[in-house]
Amino acid sequence: MRRTLWVPVVVSTLGTLVFQGQSAHAATTPAAALATRPATTPPAITPPAAARLTKPKPKSTVKPTTVVALTFDDGDRSHAMAARLLERYGLRGTFYVNSGDLGKKGKLTRAQLAAIAKAGHEIGGHTVNHERLTDLGPDEQAATICSDRRALLGMGYRVRTFAYPYGAVDASARQAARDCGYNAARTIGGIATKPCGGCVVAEPARPERVYEIRTPGSVHDDTSLAEMKRYVIRAEQNGGGLLPLAFHMVCAKGCGSYSVRTKVLDQFLGWLATRERRGTAVRTIADVTGGKVRPVPAESVTP
Repeated sequence: MRRTLWVPVVVSTLGTLVFQGQSAHAATTPAAALATRPATTPPAITPPAAARLTKPKPKSTVKPTTVVALTFDDGDRSHAMAARLLERYGLRGTFYVNSGDLGKKGKLTRAQLAAIAKAGHEIGGHTVNHERLTDLGPDEQAATICSDRRALLGMGYRVRTFAYPYGAVDASARQAARDCGYNAARTIGGIATKPCGGCVVAEPARPERVYEIRTPGSVHDDTSLAEMKRYVIRAEQNGGGLLPLAFHMVCAKGCGSYSVRTKVLDQFLGWLATRERRGTAVRTIADVTGGKVRPVPAESVTP
């Protein structure tokens, strides 16, 4: 009789321990890994909120008054990690890459760029090798802008918007961006970074100069979390509109003037994700400007 009673108790105790162990494991297992488990072994508890937000947030039926566009220039290798940070909060960004630099030291590989696009981020053009367009003649401008877009389209990306390297733009560069099939182009600067009377604090919801969309300069290593928050709050308090932010490298300890610390970016994204209830949403530049994927002109052949 003792053996008969002892066995169920041991089995019950072991079952409890196994269940507790599975629960602890489920609490630390990434959402992607949980998704691959058989349906017969669901996780015992819900993963943390940050792990759950791996898909873009569904667009609200209420039109936001303020739209923040998070843009990342130059195809730096740190952008693979930056994209994952955005995904943690259900946000998506625009990544402007130089097609001729992919795979080079310090730059994204083609596989990394494909993963960024697959996660729902926008891929945009940035010239073949980051040429300063105002140093080129109109034909050279058109050649690098069109060749870059042609290459990215050939990789399978829906390339609809462009960013001028260094923010350097003139009339012929704007025309080249249009002629090469882009629906919009972003520059650097033009939006106030400090409070001032009558200053521009955001683009209109539909930018008036769609081939010269402005930003509050570039985010630098000395741009504080509080300052980035103020950019957004000033836009909210002044009627809203489109606020594009331009980032470059993302580094844990800083890696030059044109960089943002990983911790600061993470904190900013976490804060930004809470602004939806205030009428502020995060969208890609292509989401805002719209338009179909237009063809790029055929490459000219020199006789």
